[in-house]
Amino acid sequence: MGLGANAEALTYSRRVHRGVTSEQRAQIARFGMDYSILAGSVAAQILWLQGLLDQSDRAGRDVLADAQAGGHPASLCQALSWCGCSLSLRRGDLDVAERSIALLKDVAENNGLSSYYAIGLGNEGRLLAKRGDAMAGVRLLRACLDGLRGSRYENIYTAFLSNLAEILAIAGDLAESIAAADEALRRTERNNALWRMPEALRVNGEVLLLSGNPDTTAAEDLFGRSLDLARRQGALSLELQTAISLGRLRHAQGRSREAHDLLHAVFNRFVEGFETADLQCARRLLDMWA
Repeated sequence: MGLGANAEALTYSRRVHRGVTSEQRAQIARFGMDYSILAGSVAAQILWLQGLLDQSDRAGRDVLADAQAGGHPASLCQALSWCGCSLSLRRGDLDVAERSIALLKDVAENNGLSSYYAIGLGNEGRLLAKRGDAMAGVRLLRACLDGLRGSRYENIYTAFLSNLAEILAIAGDLAESIAAADEALRRTERNNALWRMPEALRVNGEVLLLSGNPDTTAAEDLFGRSLDLARRQGALSLELQTAISLGRLRHAQGRSREAHDLLHAVFNRFVEGFETADLQCARRLLDMWA
């Protein structure tokens, strides 16, 4: 997954998740993380990346049920973080995300899992921003990053840094937003986290467009790179998000037909998940640009 080879990563993660017996799972949990839960969480994330949104939702629910039945706090926090919080926020299931965030923070705090508590704060910040409170979102994301700084969760830190960049831009703090977006992109490149690169490029483009003197040429280049990489990775959901961003730019430039055709071509490749937030947004934009 780190190299963006999503199809291969899905095969291996499913093999690990299904291949661990209940006896082995209990033995693993005594000594630390139940890696079958981690593998199942990865599989659910990859299904979302591939645009198999309903399958991702079902897989995430199964992983959460396994983690809750296992009763191992670190594994439950893993499942809540990746499936209960992250996937629910991506889908736009905000009530589900809210419950998962509250449980993640509670389990993490009661078991001294400080990094997972920080992750809970970061997801709470994302949730509040989606509900319109950008300033509260910024405050919680900063607390999250403080809690994760120096931990072994480098890629998670970088993802929350991108989230902070977007929300800072919405809140009007453009200088800090640009700095956070640039740092997130540098960290993504340094860690060779290619599966995160399309999103990091898209966020940089969005931040550029919100500046006082937007560089539309640079933003369009970033969106183009993001689209190309997402296509090569088979990351249809990331491709859709960037198509929305690039489509909005082209519409603002008076190129509504190009915007419509670009987004329509990506939207038409989805076969499920049409009630999720991104696909609902895409449908509205297609109607506007028709």
